[in-house]
Amino acid sequence: MNRWRHLILTGVVALSAMPMAFVAQNPIATFRSSTGIVLVPVWVKDDGRSVQGLMASDFELTDDGVPQVITSIATASQPVDVTVVLDTSGSLDAQSLARLTAGIQAIGQSLAPADRIRLLTFATKVTEPFGFQRGGTRLPIERIEAGGRTSLYDAFAAALLSVPRSDRPQLVFGVTDGQDTASSLKASDVIALAGPSGASLYATIVRASASDGVSRDVLYVLERLREAAVRTGGLVFEHPRETELPALFAQVLADFRTSYLLSFTPGGVRQDGWHELVVKTKDRRHTIRARAGYQR
Repeated sequence: MNRWRHLILTGVVALSAMPMAFVAQNPIATFRSSTGIVLVPVWVKDDGRSVQGLMASDFELTDDGVPQVITSIATASQPVDVTVVLDTSGSLDAQSLARLTAGIQAIGQSLAPADRIRLLTFATKVTEPFGFQRGGTRLPIERIEAGGRTSLYDAFAAALLSVPRSDRPQLVFGVTDGQDTASSLKASDVIALAGPSGASLYATIVRASASDGVSRDVLYVLERLREAAVRTGGLVFEHPRETELPALFAQVLADFRTSYLLSFTPGGVRQDGWHELVVKTKDRRHTIRARAGYQR
């Protein structure tokens, strides 16, 4: 069995039946640092504009309804780990593959040396052409291959499951046309795995042209990915196919960089299961987007 699929299926079974076993067997998937601190990405807007310069004292955070003490606050302008998830199935011709590989190289060059980037591709199987590389360096794009069917759900689940346990912000950036023809998993599995993952999920659905309608199948994928992204504080975008990959990533990274990263050590709450988080600011005019919760 493909190692990514084995990891995914093991995680899904453990998550649905034994949350603590899932944490123990898949420590890289838990949305907590190695010291037990919970990290919560939060976006704050006022009349559609990002609000910057806030301090920990400006926020209120509850864990399952219990007020928590925010121990630190940082911005996502600090070094970030980026996982790019791309469709390389048989529908990708040679010209499109060349554009894709050039786009990946451009994304890597756009990152700072302290950032890291890795790539997962999906066709019939989920593969990792290269693991984490420093930003601004040449990426081994020659390892990218195309061909096969489309395991969209398996790929997004693999990306969410395999983010490192780290205090660094984790960004998963996936690009798809919304088709899935070969996954072992379902959309509901991706949604379930989004909660305990340490990543903020951003997905882009590309269409043949800006004027194209969205089929019922693609609309279903779009809505399910949106549900998964909401659990992590991320977003889902729609773009025409001619939009270049670096431009898609630039939009995602620009939004991600405006977030705050709140830290707290859970107190007065139960030890296991799913924990619902609610984040507010003391200025009630603000609109908040934040991670929905975490798994203990």
